[in-house]
Amino acid sequence: MKLKFLALGAVVAASLSASAASTYLFDNPDNIAHFGARVSVDISSAANGGGFYSNQAGFSVGGIYNIPLFMNLYFEPGLSVFYNTIGANQWDTFTQKVPQLDGAGQPVVGPGGEAVTDDVEVPYQIDGSIRNFGFRIPLNVGYHFDFTEDVKVHVFTGPQINLSLVARYHQDAVRVPGEEEPSFSTSLFGTNGFKHVDLQWNFGAGVEYQKYYMSLSGAWGITKMKSGTIDLQRNLRRNIFAITLGYNF
Repeated sequence: MKLKFLALGAVVAASLSASAASTYLFDNPDNIAHFGARVSVDISSAANGGGFYSNQAGFSVGGIYNIPLFMNLYFEPGLSVFYNTIGANQWDTFTQKVPQLDGAGQPVVGPGGEAVTDDVEVPYQIDGSIRNFGFRIPLNVGYHFDFTEDVKVHVFTGPQINLSLVARYHQDAVRVPGEEEPSFSTSLFGTNGFKHVDLQWNFGAGVEYQKYYMSLSGAWGITKMKSGTIDLQRNLRRNIFAITLGYNF
């Protein structure tokens, strides 16, 4: 009889534990507001780049404040400092004199004994980049699924505001015949069309273990980062893929 009561007690305890775990999965009563530190590696790309722009890496450092709303639903505003780069490449040509060849493959010689040449336009690539520094403000709404006391899985989405303080175009030195020029850097604000404010929509998923956090997220450009009409001056929107590590206090 005593063994039966012990077995029954074990079954009841296991049932209560499973029920509590199931409840915590969607509604953890221990949810509290908290701060968190975040560091991200960002891969930036330019929507509507037309082949002139390429993906490049950057980073952001900042923090969040997690505010529980209902069950495991939360609102999470944040603030970070970012430095992002986007490759900006364009093509030009230089004129190169190429000797004319006759049917036998020999150079053609003029009346005065000089080699006869043709002017050929040879393409070359000019390498540059957009370098952008400022503040980033994500305003995410998310939900976490608490599988255990230590393990939580997050999904989140929301708008993200980029406040640009510095935006410059840097071009590497050009060294081709007739087109040699040193590297230079110029501001993209003003007539070059770069915006001080642009808006994105952010979405992603993350895993929290105890107080450690990691997420993968993407931010899709909604408003223009840069206005223009042709080539490197064209309209651009900013897209970002981010890998984030963090710690919650």
